[in-house]
Amino acid sequence: MFRMRFIGVIAVLFFSACEKSGFSYEDVPKDGDLQQTLLDTVSITMRTVQMDSVITSGTGVALIGGYNDPFFGRIDAGTYFRVGLPTDKTVPDRAVYDSIEIIMRPTGYYYGDTTKPQRIMVHQLTQELKLPDDFNAFYAHQSFPVKVATLGDQQLEILPTSGKLVRFRLDDMKGREMFDLLKTKAQEVSTEDLFLEYMKGLAIRGSNNSAALGFQAKDSSLFIRVHYHVTTTEIEKKYFDFFLSRPDLQFNEIKKDRTGTPLAALPRGANGLLTSATDKQAFLQSLTGTAIRMDFFSLPELVKLGRYGRIMRAQLVIKPVNGTFQDYALPPKITICLADYKNVVAPGDTVPNSNSALQYGDLVVDKINPENTSYTYDVTAYCKAVIASDLYSYRGLLLVPTAGDYRTQFNRLIIGDGKNAGYRAQLRIYYLLYQ
Repeated sequence: MFRMRFIGVIAVLFFSACEKSGFSYEDVPKDGDLQQTLLDTVSITMRTVQMDSVITSGTGVALIGGYNDPFFGRIDAGTYFRVGLPTDKTVPDRAVYDSIEIIMRPTGYYYGDTTKPQRIMVHQLTQELKLPDDFNAFYAHQSFPVKVATLGDQQLEILPTSGKLVRFRLDDMKGREMFDLLKTKAQEVSTEDLFLEYMKGLAIRGSNNSAALGFQAKDSSLFIRVHYHVTTTEIEKKYFDFFLSRPDLQFNEIKKDRTGTPLAALPRGANGLLTSATDKQAFLQSLTGTAIRMDFFSLPELVKLGRYGRIMRAQLVIKPVNGTFQDYALPPKITICLADYKNVVAPGDTVPNSNSALQYGDLVVDKINPENTSYTYDVTAYCKAVIASDLYSYRGLLLVPTAGDYRTQFNRLIIGDGKNAGYRAQLRIYYLLYQ
């Protein structure tokens, strides 16, 4: 059903005045008045949908930790990666082992409360980190088995935006073992393939943490360092670095527990959960696979307003629900994509603006007056296409973050439907009607 209210007549114009405005009125009778009206209560059917698992390998970002979210539940992240042999494996005479550590460089990204110490655990894999047959990437739901005993388990105070390296001390038993292998030129460190059999991979996870943190997943930013010293006339401190190898295989595992949240009953598949079942709200968080779908089934009813009418401009305004984004950051950019009834989006099928440019919503955040926080999109061409569509050509809109953010960020969005007081998605149509 098409619902609308007339906000007011913006203009009652004669043709001479219209031509000055630069409008074109083809197929409109030469006599009569023109009325341009703002329609802003076009009904929108909204739902939260559960998408397929997200590819998280090869992003260059390692996500570690977790946090509690009142709407999305408990979320935990861990990263898997491989390390390779040092470029120079020569151990000097009289070298003595000192210590072993993992060194990580923060990206500056975090989600949650970083004022508390974060528990970090490092595990050694029991299975070689490699892609399964017929796979070309790792997904957020995948994991690898690890040894029960950790290589390290510590509480760390991490300042993600400080630019400081995170140094994580590991078990000296493993450090001495790796040092001795190099010193004795053992078979395990003779080639990369044999080293991979010995060190199949590593997993770094958090445990009941208050924040998820991002680290650079590059060879010089995520690695194991074995420290040793050589005593001659003085003590010389040296080290071997086992850098991250095969960055394309590094991936992040994302776990979620939605028990007791509005999304606890969210099913897989195209139907999702209508906002009527989630307190008039819809939810988006790409890393946990939630997206927002919007449908505009009443748009074709516009033709019933009169024989001669057309959409001059259409704008989609999305306002996050107040109280949901003060402590949980919004996605900085959100694209709107054309989606069929199964929520399948064809490659490149985004909704451009009138200049054929990609739209990201131009997020405006107003902390003083949160009701002014919004994303805004030009959907003029889309609305015209919906009016002209049929059952087979119709496409709804799917809201998703940009490709890079989609795979590496926990930022989330909660919006209200048409019955949500004050904070809702709104379609504004400037409609020209001949009386």
